[in-house]
Amino acid sequence: MQQFLALLGALGTVLALISQLLAGSPSSGAGGFPVPPPSSQVIVVTDGLGDVHVNGITVGQPVDQIRVLHEGFPEDGTVVFLETGDTRVRYDFEGAEYYVAEGVVTRIGMPHTPEGIRGGSGLAEATARYGRPVHGYSSSNGGRYAVYVAEEQLNLAWIFEYSGRSVRKVYLDHSLDRMRRDAAAVVRPMLGHRSTGSSS
Repeated sequence: MQQFLALLGALGTVLALISQLLAGSPSSGAGGFPVPPPSSQVIVVTDGLGDVHVNGITVGQPVDQIRVLHEGFPEDGTVVFLETGDTRVRYDFEGAEYYVAEGVVTRIGMPHTPEGIRGGSGLAEATARYGRPVHGYSSSNGGRYAVYVAEEQLNLAWIFEYSGRSVRKVYLDHSLDRMRRDAAAVVRPMLGHRSTGSSS
């Protein structure tokens, strides 16, 4: 059954990629990602099962498999610290950033979501499309982030780095549950300090 679902997912990906190619992918905005040459525009699509494919690569996919399927995927990456404090190896490939831990892609940085939220989009657009954010946080380098549900079943979150009210960068991350726990941990201490309204 799992093989059938995997085959069905792959077929959905191929059909979605063909559809996207025929319709034209949204153009890259000023999201902070390298803009690939016109001949290799970043393709961001969903497969109908909730997964997001960026140039045919998904969060949760092993790097070894990616190298077999995508000629030219880099052998060497750059060790980076995420705004969450986690360490990842980042691979830049065809206009997107792939963040890997223990040989598996855990985050993808891309110019835009399949629905067209990109650098320069307003956070209000993201909220209109994905609902209320599940978490918001700041990093030690001053970055600000809003987290939205991307796909509940796959534990995927959209993380938008923003400035003012505008999106700067777009990430798809395998961390929805963690982000919800982090949000709950922030709220609990705040509730403990709330005044009850009675005076003594």
